[in-house]
Amino acid sequence: MPSLKYNGPSFYRRSPDVYTPDFTRGEVRDVSQGWVDTYRRFLVEPAWTLMGDEALHNDAGSDGIPDGEWRRSEILSWLAERGMVPSGAYSTKSTLLNMVEEHTTPSPVLEIPAPVLADVVEDEAVETITE
Repeated sequence: MPSLKYNGPSFYRRSPDVYTPDFTRGEVRDVSQGWVDTYRRFLVEPAWTLMGDEALHNDAGSDGIPDGEWRRSEILSWLAERGMVPSGAYSTKSTLLNMVEEHTTPSPVLEIPAPVLADVVEDEAVETITE
């Protein structure tokens, strides 16, 4: 279960949820994952510290391979586990998904056909008799 701590400049801070009491600076409060997912956009650092947030992603194929539902940070972690580091200072989510696609799609194997050996037929030697 996630915990939330208010670190802001004022002593009290209104809760983004009207049914939850105000937050006091330094107070740590347990909140549900659903509550965090609903009000995440209001819980901006450095005013808030969110601990134990383990939001699950929806894996479209249930195969453990990143897809559009995964977060960018999770895709980066997946690539790092496989030794792939994106080049450049910043990579977009679509760029990272392209890297995943390249990693999971096997490279085509160029098959060179075996040389076909023709049957060698030896002609009978024809002797010419000249008189």
